[in-house]
Amino acid sequence: MPEITENKNKFGTLESFIRSQHSTWKSLLSRASRNSSDADPPNDDISNHLIPNLSAFANSVVARCSKILQIPTQELQHRFERELPESVKQPLSYARNFLEFCSYLALFQASRGPDYLSNNEFRRLSYDMMLAWEAPDAESEPLTKEATSCSNQQAEDEDGWSLFYSSSTNTAVQVDEEKTVGPEAFARIAPACAAIADIITVHNLFEALTSSSCHRLHFLIYDKYLRSLDKYDLAP
Repeated sequence: MPEITENKNKFGTLESFIRSQHSTWKSLLSRASRNSSDADPPNDDISNHLIPNLSAFANSVVARCSKILQIPTQELQHRFERELPESVKQPLSYARNFLEFCSYLALFQASRGPDYLSNNEFRRLSYDMMLAWEAPDAESEPLTKEATSCSNQQAEDEDGWSLFYSSSTNTAVQVDEEKTVGPEAFARIAPACAAIADIITVHNLFEALTSSSCHRLHFLIYDKYLRSLDKYDLAP
């Protein structure tokens, strides 16, 4: 019982934190667009400026966010430090919160265009944001690949099949050598784009997507999910 209560409290904090960030960061993006409308686009050297607090992979994600936003990475960091509350800038959580800051802004900007779910780069970047979330800082060790292939019997127990798992998909997942995403990373990043997930049901969605992969999300399955949203026009 104490563990259940703790998880509920944690989810409540998570929900309020993301909601407040969405409101604040949409306002920041609107101001950023106005301020940068007369400025030259950032060159590659500025956009790829490394943030010492971040891991190499997180830096690569932030650089891609910078290009989407047309705001240099250093300027993104300055705005994060200047306009966000001190509570999200503590040393132990700085890297992860800054990554979220850049990711939320970039997802908000990218999802304003038409047919963004059909864009391969959008689908890959949004997944990479989750991977970076799991190892955001310079001290983070690369995540070891977990065993993600459940037994056939376990897969059959999940109502016999999963919407995103055909036999060919399941075989491909078993030989997939890419890193996978856990539930907390998915819950932190996915709801930033309303078409991908809702903050209230995001954990249920993750369970559905990973029911046949031992609760770790492969890019193959995530990509198939986003393609299905686009194909059947399920995005809001």
